[in-house]
Amino acid sequence: MITNERQYQITQAQAAKFRAALAAEPARGLHPKALKAMRDGAQSQLAELEGQLAEYDKLRNGDVTSLNANSLVGIGGVLIKARIIRRLTQKALAERMALAEQQIQRYEATQYAGVSIERLQEVADALKLRIHEMVTLEKE
Repeated sequence: MITNERQYQITQAQAAKFRAALAAEPARGLHPKALKAMRDGAQSQLAELEGQLAEYDKLRNGDVTSLNANSLVGIGGVLIKARIIRRLTQKALAERMALAEQQIQRYEATQYAGVSIERLQEVADALKLRIHEMVTLEKE
């Protein structure tokens, strides 16, 4: 997941390199199966990068209005996406919470793993999120 503008720019540059590699003349002397495997790998990587770029663009442009977490562990990713939707930098969120920017960076690097439920609520409050909890019992 892309979490900030710097990562976005790095991902764009990597995607451009994959596009250029795919457009370039294939290396001579390689076995056709090796060439196909290399090309398939590059296309797969490019598709993954383009998916990440598209997701970040949708978040940043406000095209997303609700987010879902399928587990408590997934709430960290939701908080990161909400920050992007709100067009807040990690620094701006840190300032809202009276924390150091590095603390937000650490939280987001682990997608808030190990953070207390109280801190998760503080982040949600700083982002002005309304969270609706639903618990579904699975059949045994």
